[in-house]
Amino acid sequence: MERRHSKKLGFCASSVSSSKCITFNAPLITAKAWAIYSPTLRLGKNERIHREIASLTKIMTAYTALKLASKMDIDIYTYKVETPFDSIYLGGTTANLIEGDTLTVWNMLHAMLLPSGNDAAYALAAHFGSLILASQPQPSAEPADAFVEEMNRNAKALGLSDTKFANPHGLCDPGNKSTAMDVAKLGLVALDNRVICKIVRAKSHSCLGYDVNNMERLFSWSNTNKLLGKGFSGLKTGITTTAGQCLAASFRMNNENVVIVLLGSKTGDKRWYEAIKLKDYYERLLDLNGSFSAVKKRDNFLKASTKTLKAFHYIS
Repeated sequence: MERRHSKKLGFCASSVSSSKCITFNAPLITAKAWAIYSPTLRLGKNERIHREIASLTKIMTAYTALKLASKMDIDIYTYKVETPFDSIYLGGTTANLIEGDTLTVWNMLHAMLLPSGNDAAYALAAHFGSLILASQPQPSAEPADAFVEEMNRNAKALGLSDTKFANPHGLCDPGNKSTAMDVAKLGLVALDNRVICKIVRAKSHSCLGYDVNNMERLFSWSNTNKLLGKGFSGLKTGITTTAGQCLAASFRMNNENVVIVLLGSKTGDKRWYEAIKLKDYYERLLDLNGSFSAVKKRDNFLKASTKTLKAFHYIS
């Protein structure tokens, strides 16, 4: 029988503005790893353990595509991306694209981030990868692979030292791994991009595109994130057989974005409840301490709280 952690297990929240360690009882979470990340606070459990992250990969795919679009002076609202043959038979979640379907970058990003379309993720990667290769005198990679290389360059630039991407969609691949803390950090960075921030807030999106015969086609997608409108404003869901049930969920508090990441929750529904539990936990931390910048004034409280804990750990 699997032994479950006690509810009295404590976790240390490290304040950016203080070297003090604040400890409270964390909620019981079934996820194999979790993290909370904000400009003020970083904490988690198994948050540095390498795991596959399923479609949370698409956060970096969106970030990389938009960064390339900006660098190449591409207007995402008018520039079109065509769906290649290789996108259609990937399996997993889909935006129901057909070979030859053409969408603007703006709409293709919706197709990837709302229904979690693996077909849309590959279409973006293949297209922008071909643009990368076009600038090279002797291209030595396939377009999608060139895009993934760019994803890894961005990961390194962002300081995601425990992250390595092997594909743009997050389908099962032992080489496509990250950690709860790295994904949470990436999520916070992604939310600084107004395009990503707006898309992941949308509960649904409809648009016109064109099929292979240049005939108009109507597309409609719903967001897989069931927490929207329930105290959360984004980011992304994910599930594969090897990664398990995953979620990156964001909300705002005290004029700051906060990202919660769950990797390998026990069930799909557990993801939603556990994200809410961790959000409540974060709120209690803030309420009980007033603000993390005032930690130095609470030494007596800190000493008392640490006596109740059987274990705790520091987050760097």
